Amino acid sequence: LYDVLHDCRYRPEWDPNVIETFDIARLTANADVGYYSWRCPKPLKNRDVLTLRSWLPMGSDYIIMNYSVKHPKYPPRKDMVRAVSIQTGYLIQGTGANSCTITYLAQVDPKG
Repeated sequence: LYDVLHDCRYRPEWDPNVIETFDIARLTANADVGYYSWRCPKPLKNRDVLTLRSWLPMGSDYIIMNYSVKHPKYPPRKDMVRAVSIQTGYLIQGTGANSCTITYLAQVDPKG
């Protein structure tokens, strides 16, 4: 599950709302900046977000956290509303050889 959440090329396979997602820059061994856009129901405009994501494997548990950042090469688009991720993340806890529990936290301002 941890690997699936990190794979932006695989995301469209399991996330029907994704429009586009890609990595912008790798900052450290455990941090990167990325782009994600998603479909919203009509009449809302689609949203996008730039985030600084960091992660930490801890044995059979994993934490992935992110929050919004700005990047000069990726300003807000005219066809999207730039949302703000205040604090978003996953806690993945191993519960067995082939099982886990996932907790998802999303503190987001969708801007509208």
